[in-house]
Amino acid sequence: MNRRLNVRSETGRLKRVIVHTPGPEVEAMRPSRAEEDLYNDIIPMDIVQGEHAQLKGFLSRVAEVYELKDILADCLKAPDERCSFAELLCKRYDSEHRREELCSLSAMELARAAIQGLPARHVRVEDFLKSREYDLPPLPNMYFMRDAAMVYRDKSIASAMRFKVRGPEALIHRFIFERHEGFKGAGRLLDGPALAQEGFALEGGDFQALASNIVAIGVSERTSPAAIDHVARSLADSYGEPFTVFAVELPIARATIHLDMVFTVIDRDACLVFEPVILGKLRGKVARIDVAPGKDTLIREVPSLLEGLKATGLDLKPILTGGADPVRQEREQWLSGANSFSFAPGKIIVYSCNNRTVDALGAAGFEFKQAADLLSGAIDPFSYKRLVVGFDGVELARGGGGARCMTCPVERED
Repeated sequence: MNRRLNVRSETGRLKRVIVHTPGPEVEAMRPSRAEEDLYNDIIPMDIVQGEHAQLKGFLSRVAEVYELKDILADCLKAPDERCSFAELLCKRYDSEHRREELCSLSAMELARAAIQGLPARHVRVEDFLKSREYDLPPLPNMYFMRDAAMVYRDKSIASAMRFKVRGPEALIHRFIFERHEGFKGAGRLLDGPALAQEGFALEGGDFQALASNIVAIGVSERTSPAAIDHVARSLADSYGEPFTVFAVELPIARATIHLDMVFTVIDRDACLVFEPVILGKLRGKVARIDVAPGKDTLIREVPSLLEGLKATGLDLKPILTGGADPVRQEREQWLSGANSFSFAPGKIIVYSCNNRTVDALGAAGFEFKQAADLLSGAIDPFSYKRLVVGFDGVELARGGGGARCMTCPVERED
């Protein structure tokens, strides 16, 4: 049965979400390859699995949680689907000599191979001389679900990934959204893998659903201006309605690869921000893009993202990542302090190690609870007016993302 996709905001009560528990793929990465694989550092699998279990465990209390590997295996139950997926992988990796073998795997074995990798079996001298290590490389970034996929309203988007090393993640998501009855929704809004090229990139960490017809997108290292033009027009043409898109220019730096590293909505009238980039001296240009079916696109500059949103009726009060201290702001933003994930209006989950951020949220009326203390079910998280749930994530943060990065919501209440 084709279930509804519905994401019209960042804060509507969460109904369904996809996650991926980090596995052997993160320990297949060598220190010498960390930068190539877009990591800040190598991370130990057993520790990050324990930290991720707190996130997944808490989310399972408040919504339906799906493991990516399980839903991919669901798509691969039929032999012809396995062969179709195997062909997709072999073409991507120039590993045609493994296609028959991949077709013969069980659904779960093939899903694991796609994520955890398949060691090379050399059939070409060139591969042998280059010491090709894998015929299917492992995907250590897979647990950052949001980068490669997103849902807006009732349609899916598989990202146009900026770096080739992450392209297969978007292919896997596109395959799931096309094939799985629980995630087809009303179809596809944008086919990122087919559009990805030099100068055209769009990743989910830059895409935020602020209302039914309002979106904010970061112009970043990972998302290009051309992709934003394309998305804006696609929204108007797909839905036959006017849309407003805010394009937010970000500094090109490791700490600000996506908009959700500096700005996330946490309540109907509040947001968590990294002050220097959203409000202060590092603030870039913000363009308001108004697009409607059959009309020319109107683009004009606004003073800031928050002022631009206020003009549309979205009056968001900023809460500062790291509090007021510039040193703490920078340190806690580096540890994904702004990268919060809302499971209902005024209810978010973040890394508990960002103490000053938690204090700033407390001053704004958010009560703090540890995720581990909520897993028993004795406390109802929805009984609080405002709540911030903290979970362990020091090692996860070294991978370069936070709670929003690690979740792909596919259904929320309006």
